[in-house]
Amino acid sequence: MKTKEKSRTNQILIWTESSNPPKFDGLVFLWNLYQKSTKEIISIPYELEVNAFFFRERYLNLIDKVSNIQIHKKDIDSYFRIDDTFSLWWMNLSFEKNYGKSDLFSNSIKLVVLEYYLEEIECSLVKLSQPATKELVKYLTLRFKKVSFLNLTYIDYNNRFKHILGLRKIKSILPYFLLGLISIFRYVKFCGGINFRSNHSQDLAEKLYIYDYFFHLLIEENESEFKSAYWGTLPNLINRNQIEVTYSHIYVPSKTFPTIQVAKKKIDEFNQIIDSKVKHKLVEQITISVLWQVIYHYIKFSLIYLFCVSFRFKPLLHKKELRPSLYLWNEIKDSMLGSIAVQNLFTYFTIKNRVETATKNAILVYLLENQNWEKVLVYHWKKVISKKIYAVTHATVRFWDLRYSFRMNLSGFRQNECKPEKIVYNGPLSKKGLLDFGYKEEDLVPGEALRFLGLETLRKNKIQSKQNPIFLVFTDYLFSVSKFQLELLESLHLPYRVIVKPHPACPIDKYNFPNLNFEITMEHSDTLLKTASIVFTSNVTSAALEAYYLGLPVISARDPKEVNLSPLFGVKDVHFVSSKEELKKSIETIEKDGIRSKRNPVFFTNSNLEKWKKILNVSIVLFYFGNMI
Repeated sequence: MKTKEKSRTNQILIWTESSNPPKFDGLVFLWNLYQKSTKEIISIPYELEVNAFFFRERYLNLIDKVSNIQIHKKDIDSYFRIDDTFSLWWMNLSFEKNYGKSDLFSNSIKLVVLEYYLEEIECSLVKLSQPATKELVKYLTLRFKKVSFLNLTYIDYNNRFKHILGLRKIKSILPYFLLGLISIFRYVKFCGGINFRSNHSQDLAEKLYIYDYFFHLLIEENESEFKSAYWGTLPNLINRNQIEVTYSHIYVPSKTFPTIQVAKKKIDEFNQIIDSKVKHKLVEQITISVLWQVIYHYIKFSLIYLFCVSFRFKPLLHKKELRPSLYLWNEIKDSMLGSIAVQNLFTYFTIKNRVETATKNAILVYLLENQNWEKVLVYHWKKVISKKIYAVTHATVRFWDLRYSFRMNLSGFRQNECKPEKIVYNGPLSKKGLLDFGYKEEDLVPGEALRFLGLETLRKNKIQSKQNPIFLVFTDYLFSVSKFQLELLESLHLPYRVIVKPHPACPIDKYNFPNLNFEITMEHSDTLLKTASIVFTSNVTSAALEAYYLGLPVISARDPKEVNLSPLFGVKDVHFVSSKEELKKSIETIEKDGIRSKRNPVFFTNSNLEKWKKILNVSIVLFYFGNMI
């Protein structure tokens, strides 16, 4: 970072639009526009790219301060203990730092950048363009005496009227407590109603339990065999060696399984195989006991929050060192009082019920993303079953995916109780990311990337058509991110056959992009990458890693409104684009120069699973994987 100099300026302009700012006699901060910073203009998206490590650490330190707040000389997590040690506070959105659950994730990080540059600046007036979030306005009014609005944006009153009457607007004016009560009934409906059967019968598995998501199944017509994009050929190996295992799936709606009832039918198909030692279950099973526990704790914590915490908590965020956390306020309130609190309580008690059915001393393997259900799972597994817990990195560790951050200076969060015994990393890129986030070398063991084992064979059999080159597009889990990506392609009229593969949890409709000539496919990535000439990925998708591994030219959409969540952030020979002009220039560069640098190793893809075999000397859990090899 460059050393800041204390400076005076008559006025500052915070420009939040995506267009270029007007001429301005003062210092300009670009909120949603990426360009190289100068003395007169500071681009916050640019600063998050070139000074990424500095601002990531600064933001994580802010989260630590918020997480360690004390109310009446007590750690805030102690007010929300579900049992002797586990606290609902550990599951709040600010603590989880999940970009997929937070609409304000990127803005809260940007505010930390703005705060840094404003620390040594004195001015008489701050001008703010519209649209601007209420959190940014609140921060500026606390920071400066005078704030005026520079409104140059045309307002579509018809759309504005629709927005006012929209569901989101209605939800925003309802009390959080009322939203929480409504969400109890909505969540029960989402889970298919109440299960009146006993949930405490012992599971079949004696040695191995695997937790994952249900929407990544590889489904073929009239096929009842379990195949998952996460585990590759592992289920076949388990079946072949008659290993007793229970798969517990977290249900996520998808095009193939739009409701949990459809998912349950597929689960029943998996379990109907005669003499199989493999069982499948959905985690979302609401019993009367679970429902009662959720209602009891929700009312209890709501009263505690309203009468013991809330009137002291928000004023603390107005203090100078915590002002950038204003973006977190509504998310924290929702996590303690609203629908997020209800969802987290259901997660806690359904996971607890599922763990209580497992056999003692059993082994747990699960997908590592450091989401709330994982904290609950590890906590109860250590408490009830065993410490044989292995978290598996199924893709890689993104620089700005802050869920992976492992902080040691949190007063309330008991790290060891929610930390897996070992983390299986699947390549050099994942290992570097984990170490940068604070994990120790002794916490990590190498293992082949089960999800990407076919890439080595695919690289040898890759075919590219020069007559009809394919421009392959992988979109995102979030529609807003996918929309930005596809809008960059509109009107470019590329001399390519454009093929779009949507994320399974976020379908794409061609109707939304009338100016783009493209095909939609749900074919497997391996099939698509085999014939691709250029790959254009969203800001988040791990498909970028596959394309990079195969030596394909990779272009990634970098939306200045969001932080760069690409798994290839910081990797050379990858093009990041924020505009149609940048995209066109990148395509021209690739067509002219090709790939000039040597590709860095990404995954361990030895099909013989030699690294998994070496783990046999470490733990019994991998003995069973070894028997399968």
